[in-house]
Amino acid sequence: MSGLRQGIAPLLWCLFVLSGFSGLVYQSMWSQYLGLVLGHAAYAQALVLAVFMGGMALGAWAAGRAGLRWTRLLGAYALAEALIGVLALTFHRLFLAYTGWSSARVLPALGEGLAGQLYPLVSASLLILPACLLLGATFPLLSAGLLRRWPRQDARVLGGLYAANSLGAALGALLATFVLLPRLGMPGAMAVAGGVNLVVAAVAGVLSWRIEASAVLPAASGKAPSATPSPRGPLRALLWAGMASGACSFAYEIGWVRLLNQALGTTLHGFELMLASFLLGLAAGGAWIRRRAAQLHDPLRAAGWAQVLMGVAALLSLLALSHAFDWTAALLSSLDRNDGGYRLYLLGTAAMALLVMLPTAFFAGMTLPLFTLALLRGGAGEAGIGRLYAANTVGAIVGVLLTVHVLIPIVGVRWALLLAAAADAAIGLWLLTLARQELPPARLAGTAVAVAAVLALVAVLGRPDPRAQLSSVFRTGHARLNEAMQVRFLRDGKTATIGVARSRESGVQSLLTNGKSDGAMATRITDPPAGDELTMVTLGALPLALHPRPEQVGVIGWGLGMSTHTVLGSPRVRRVETAEIESMVLQAAPLFAPRIGRALNDSRSQVRVDDARHLFSSGNRRYDVIVSEPSNPWVSGVGGLFTHQFYGFLHAHLQDGGVLVQWLQTYEIDDALLASIVAALLQAFPDAQLYLAQDNDLVLVACRGTCPAPDIARWGGGALARETRRVGLDSNAALSLRHLGGRALLQTYVSAMRARPNDDFHPQLALDAPRTRFRGDRALTLQRLAESGLPVLDLMEGQRPPAARIDIPEMPGHRLTELRARALRLAASLRNGRHDSPDALRERDAAAPELALQALLGSSRHRVGDLSSWSEAAAEIAAATLGPLAPQDQPGVWIGPGWIDLQAQPASVQRIMAMYAAAAARDAEAMQREGEAVLQLPAVLSARLQEQALIIAQLGALGGGAPQEVERLHQGYGVALPASEPLRLVRHMIRTRAWELQLGTAQDPGAPLGTALPPRQTQALR
Repeated sequence: MSGLRQGIAPLLWCLFVLSGFSGLVYQSMWSQYLGLVLGHAAYAQALVLAVFMGGMALGAWAAGRAGLRWTRLLGAYALAEALIGVLALTFHRLFLAYTGWSSARVLPALGEGLAGQLYPLVSASLLILPACLLLGATFPLLSAGLLRRWPRQDARVLGGLYAANSLGAALGALLATFVLLPRLGMPGAMAVAGGVNLVVAAVAGVLSWRIEASAVLPAASGKAPSATPSPRGPLRALLWAGMASGACSFAYEIGWVRLLNQALGTTLHGFELMLASFLLGLAAGGAWIRRRAAQLHDPLRAAGWAQVLMGVAALLSLLALSHAFDWTAALLSSLDRNDGGYRLYLLGTAAMALLVMLPTAFFAGMTLPLFTLALLRGGAGEAGIGRLYAANTVGAIVGVLLTVHVLIPIVGVRWALLLAAAADAAIGLWLLTLARQELPPARLAGTAVAVAAVLALVAVLGRPDPRAQLSSVFRTGHARLNEAMQVRFLRDGKTATIGVARSRESGVQSLLTNGKSDGAMATRITDPPAGDELTMVTLGALPLALHPRPEQVGVIGWGLGMSTHTVLGSPRVRRVETAEIESMVLQAAPLFAPRIGRALNDSRSQVRVDDARHLFSSGNRRYDVIVSEPSNPWVSGVGGLFTHQFYGFLHAHLQDGGVLVQWLQTYEIDDALLASIVAALLQAFPDAQLYLAQDNDLVLVACRGTCPAPDIARWGGGALARETRRVGLDSNAALSLRHLGGRALLQTYVSAMRARPNDDFHPQLALDAPRTRFRGDRALTLQRLAESGLPVLDLMEGQRPPAARIDIPEMPGHRLTELRARALRLAASLRNGRHDSPDALRERDAAAPELALQALLGSSRHRVGDLSSWSEAAAEIAAATLGPLAPQDQPGVWIGPGWIDLQAQPASVQRIMAMYAAAAARDAEAMQREGEAVLQLPAVLSARLQEQALIIAQLGALGGGAPQEVERLHQGYGVALPASEPLRLVRHMIRTRAWELQLGTAQDPGAPLGTALPPRQTQALR
């Protein structure tokens, strides 16, 4: 009593807050680490939960048994905390050794059999089990130690410790993801948590010396001497109830996360906020027990009511979850899509998670302290604490495994929650029948009927709308799919909920994962290409045009199956192995069967429900081609497929001369994050090439050696040619048009963005991509180099546009083909000296080029009077024709133009036309000279034309071998010339390339990535 009043116990509560904090940091980081082994965040989280709780159960049981013989339990607690800290500080090095040994030795030897499948699960479990055993021992040791010192304060001790531990765990979940991981990475977060454990151990050791050494207490017996023994039946019942309650609680946690993901998005931030909400509820329940349980004369009866109320609250949570889509839509409609808005979105996520989870978690937080009190007051003694804690954590393991691997695949997430809630309520009713103060039968029956009524009500009203589940509300802001969309498939898999939706109007069909579209295409090959077909066909066909003998192909991610189907169109391919982590995706695949017949039925197609790391390592597979098309990087767990470690792994599993083809999105991501992926790939491969598959989709080709030139003759004829022609890939020129550049361009991009390679253990991509998704960012810099209308890639990369005589189909959804087609039409109008009727042009071209052409031709037949208006029109048409047309196609347009009488024009117009002529001819020396001359004109020119003049002059300096002139031009003219949004980063890229050329790193494959830029370039990044 006196110790409690003097503040020793509150200090111990603080220690247990810190202990809970470190425990959840470990759980969070272990999920990240083991995700690299198991391949999916959901599997890693489930395994960590199972091992975490299982190890804690064994540790608690062992501590409960051994602690009876120990006299200094606080000292034992201090020792356990110290050992946990030491294990944490050594974990990262141990993990690196383990993964290296497994990939190089063990998995290749085990192959694909049962042993190879079990090895990652068993070995990863053993990696974290020792620390989990020690973590499990801490609660029984500390609580028993305090109860020996203050035996009459059992309620305050147990409730306080449980609340403190849960509160610390909630803080750990939040700080691990939002503070430690972004700033220190996974090794640093582990080190901080390990240091916290060592501090806790030191303080607990001092307290042990003061409390236990000054008044040595005898070892306890298995029974509490002051307690009145109770029948063994109720004691056993409490252990069984504790086990079942633990199982139900973790079924709730998994189910809530899965259902909230459909409304809020499957992100790392979202998961940790949901986990923290659950833990805060547990802490609140424990705190309630600490304050009020001393007045409870029958803890067993109170525990029974807590169980009943927990089940009812869990049932009602389904009603809240069914409205989460509307809440998310309302939240998004009220927020600006910027960083401040994202922070508010995270607060809204936390609020929704609290609304769903807090009531149930509050009662869950009461149950374990109440069970423990009932055991102690029933004569179980200190050993009962360990047994109950062990039973509860064993139940948690059962709950995790049963929910993920049995209930969800069979009955779905919602019914898994309903069954868990019904079980919790049934446990409570059973306990009420065992309490000393039994309920009258009528009241007990009435309670059962009320629970059954709530269950029936929720079963009917708590059903989410399938259109809401597939709405992707967290992206679109709309709580329901459009009425024109038909839901054809909706099933819960082990890792995600998979759906298929089809447009009744267009016939386009989409695959959706947790509401997020993972691809769409037309259901009939006779229909025009739609959705992601251009990208999927390019991913499958491009490596077949690059590799002379693509016999063994590995594909990461099934998606719609179109990439695998395309690869199998080549008779040169002997085997295609596709790794897909979610089996429910394959269950939905037959709905796309008319378009992916080879992927489903060809004997060469082998689909494995497995992680790519595990599959490729098993049997030490090596491929001629690997096609990687995982989901978007903001999805929790996917960022690990875009790291330099993973690209190094893929490099090791390619044959000599092998090719990796990587899909990269440019939507819902910014240039800095995209550049971090590019940097990671360049660190692992000596050469790379970049293609634009369709608007917003890039394809990176990485090669073990020098990347070969593509040749569509390698495709042959037949079915593959039919697929490629359909998406506009029917010539080498069509591939050339889509080619943006090689390693030098990609290295310049990395340097310009000051990007560091994305790393397994410093997952900046996984942390920042959810924010860029919320903001709706677009990483368009690489695409804009080709779309700028100026010969940027010609001078930087030696590119040449395809000749006008070559027919390249104009493909809707592929901007470069559309720009080329428009340039050819505008060039024809300029050569003819006339423009089509405004109505005809409006149907084909943007309004700006249409009006500019009309103004340009109208004013250029005479001496130009309004130079400002003329220069704006000239700049518009130049931007539409200079870059897309090759020099041999420029006569009559900008070289020797027939649409303007140059001799009749003022000197300023002649100078401008000379600049455009130099750019059209790709004459570097003339480009620099004439571009700078235009910048020196005293006349008032449009800002757009002046910016073009600056870029043309700088490109001329690059092409003429004078990169130092680029910065001089920038300082002399560019600083005072505002950068337009489309050209801001284009200008920055040009300056970066000039700086690299001066350093001698632009063409050096071994040059360090992210070469430092001169200080004056910093402004361009803002």
